[in-house]
Amino acid sequence: MIWLEGVGCERDGQVVLDTVTMGVARSELIVVEGAVASGKSTLLEIAAVRRLPDRGTLWFAGRNVLTLQQASLPFVRRNIGYSAPDSLLLVEDTGLANVALALAVRGESASVAETAAREALTLLGAEELAARKVGHMSSGQKRLVSLARAIAGPPPLVIVDEPTALADDETRQKIVSALARVRDSGSAVLCGTAEASLAQQMVDTGGRKINLADGRIVGASAVELVPAFTPGPMENQGGRIISLEVDDGDEAMTPASRGPA
Repeated sequence: MIWLEGVGCERDGQVVLDTVTMGVARSELIVVEGAVASGKSTLLEIAAVRRLPDRGTLWFAGRNVLTLQQASLPFVRRNIGYSAPDSLLLVEDTGLANVALALAVRGESASVAETAAREALTLLGAEELAARKVGHMSSGQKRLVSLARAIAGPPPLVIVDEPTALADDETRQKIVSALARVRDSGSAVLCGTAEASLAQQMVDTGGRKINLADGRIVGASAVELVPAFTPGPMENQGGRIISLEVDDGDEAMTPASRGPA
């Protein structure tokens, strides 16, 4: 589903990611464990096509993302559920409206979007947030709405950064169970955390762990990390049709154009 090869990224002259190669397949859950400043969040941003690498190759659903024009990237991103601690929500709208919006962007009808949004909130034990405006929520509640928005549907690829931040033990278990359920539905799931205990919980659900330190994957080879991969179009993903609706660029994108759109 997502494949990074030789990916590197720098920020302010400092190496953040250094030649990272990894992939996540359908019905697979991978948790990336890394300390603060290990490059974990940057890796997840690149996998979610929120940031493009300075070097290397990034494939999603059989398409080389770096050969696409900037205007095509939103069509890629709408197939990816993404949640991070700093994810933005519409504060004047309800939790339900925020979650349903992600499905509407993917082309779902209003009724389908609302049903899937309610299901996602319920899966996280946050159904009471459906009617509450985001501006009246605590930080932890906003985090649950962001997670529900990422898993609603679910999309072919789900990427979450520190999903259990601000969560109590009961909510934490519901989040872990929800991500495992999304994986079992056929989606690819990539999770990042600095918590060894959370990483182990993910492994206990059948997930696979990758350790990241100083911008490098440690303790595993590229062969171990990547399932058999052949570039090419992937149209049907476990019942989900991936329609990127993109225009190929004449040239690969330049580093100067590789910022979040």
